[in-house]
Amino acid sequence: MNSLKPRKINKEDFLSLNEDNLMFITNPGRMGDEDGSTFVIKNEDELTVYRVDGWMYSNSEVKVDDRISMEDAAKQFPKWYDTWKHSNDKNYKGKYNYIYMGFGNGLCVDNSIYSEFEPYLNNSLEKYLEGKNEEERESLLYAAIFNVWKQAVVEMAKDKKILIKCCERRKKS
Repeated sequence: MNSLKPRKINKEDFLSLNEDNLMFITNPGRMGDEDGSTFVIKNEDELTVYRVDGWMYSNSEVKVDDRISMEDAAKQFPKWYDTWKHSNDKNYKGKYNYIYMGFGNGLCVDNSIYSEFEPYLNNSLEKYLEGKNEEERESLLYAAIFNVWKQAVVEMAKDKKILIKCCERRKKS
């Protein structure tokens, strides 16, 4: 796969995930992505992309007992939640490196792969900001991270020969 289109996950499967395998996870902000989180789980040489929504604008089609809430995510991924709470503390040392993406949005990257991921993120940022003057680059930086982090993951996975499992393919009728 060459994209990070997320798979749907039910609550039971979500509650069985191991945070030790969580490599990337976004936290919602005030603009851009205020309704949930996209996260990537690593299993050997595979990455699986998931998305949980409905934190701000709940989906009435999903039964209340089947919804994955912000509280569920915080309990399932306490190291992520702790990193998010300490996102302004430059001295905080946890499982993740926190990257601010503007308007409260953030990306947590597991420290075990951050140094591998960072050049891909920087390369994607350069492409996105190409042709912009210094003032424009500075004003667009956080939004640019928000817009390119997924492509950086895809590029890294391609180079490392890691399979990305995304949304299920539609069955032909």
